[in-house]
Amino acid sequence: MDKRATQSGDGKLPRARLLFVDRSRLMRKAADRILGDEFRVLLAEDAQTAWVILQDDPLIQVVFYDQVISEGNDDLELLKRIRSSESRRVRATPVVIITDDDDSEAHRQRALSAGATDFIDKPFRPSELLARARAHASTAEAIQRLRLLQRRQNKDGETGLGNRRYFFERLAQALSFARRQHQVLSLVHIHLDGLNKALKTRDPLFRKARMARLGRMLHRAIRQEDTVYRTGPETFSFILPGTNEAGAEAVRCRLVPELDGMGMLTDRGELQIKARFIVQSPRIEDDEGVLEALRRIRVGMGTLLVEREARHHDDSEAHHDDIDSLLEMARHGNLDEVREHLPEVLAKLKPLLELVNQLGNVTGAKPPAAESSTPARKVERRKPGN
Repeated sequence: MDKRATQSGDGKLPRARLLFVDRSRLMRKAADRILGDEFRVLLAEDAQTAWVILQDDPLIQVVFYDQVISEGNDDLELLKRIRSSESRRVRATPVVIITDDDDSEAHRQRALSAGATDFIDKPFRPSELLARARAHASTAEAIQRLRLLQRRQNKDGETGLGNRRYFFERLAQALSFARRQHQVLSLVHIHLDGLNKALKTRDPLFRKARMARLGRMLHRAIRQEDTVYRTGPETFSFILPGTNEAGAEAVRCRLVPELDGMGMLTDRGELQIKARFIVQSPRIEDDEGVLEALRRIRVGMGTLLVEREARHHDDSEAHHDDIDSLLEMARHGNLDEVREHLPEVLAKLKPLLELVNQLGNVTGAKPPAAESSTPARKVERRKPGN
């Protein structure tokens, strides 16, 4: 057995994978001998074979390509196919062109124009080939890790859906596109009242499985051009490009039986959860930009999500979880997340804050912050007809 095959069997990261393309069998064997102790080397003798390997193996980080010259013509077939690929991964793969000493500067310029990353002259020294491989493999690995980190930052860990930050990022793009193309755009929000409370006392494995199932169901219920995100602890939001309110209602109708099957449609279900649906049809006004439109949508989301029965809840109970969550995020230094949630929380607390101001005007002094919630509830109960 090749001792190199077991190199990553001790739990370490697998070796970087290289694709070496050369007509000469001797050169291919030399490259494998030089690079094989440190890299997993895949070999190809022509552009077509190399293209198939590159398509099938997503772990290839660098391509070394013998650019064949025949009767003054450049063979850039593989390089051109890589740079014009529909796959972003393939397009971004570093390609090191293997050239002869007598290749002209014009020849190298044509390769650069076609997308070559680097050059190495043949015959190459082992140390030079190894240095090129290390340099470009580490760069490609860093890019891959950065993309993975970005994907993780954009995802909600429990449901696998896009998170709140990513929702507003994609919404800004969707709003800009809708305005340029004069198209409609709708948002559908689902607020699952009691979701956190219902799952808090459950076994962690049950919560994990139920939230993952919920994420898959919501993703499955939309069209390919639609997207869904978890925009709050109990809130999920859909961006529906090119969809009017009637289309948004159709999305709601598709979701109702699915949520019902999971016991998340009424508070009489297994998990004591009640689902509420809210539809928005945001527009960018002529005199405002995308950022201003997003600010207006944020505030609108906070106001809409506490309408109807939520307004009848006791204020101190209804907003307790939100405030505690914000305080916890602030204690851990997550100020960006606190800033994102503030518009909704302030919108929910607005009736209570107005009541506190009224009490202050009547008594001539503002009530102490720690005591303001008790008289506020008493006053609300004395005015049931308002």
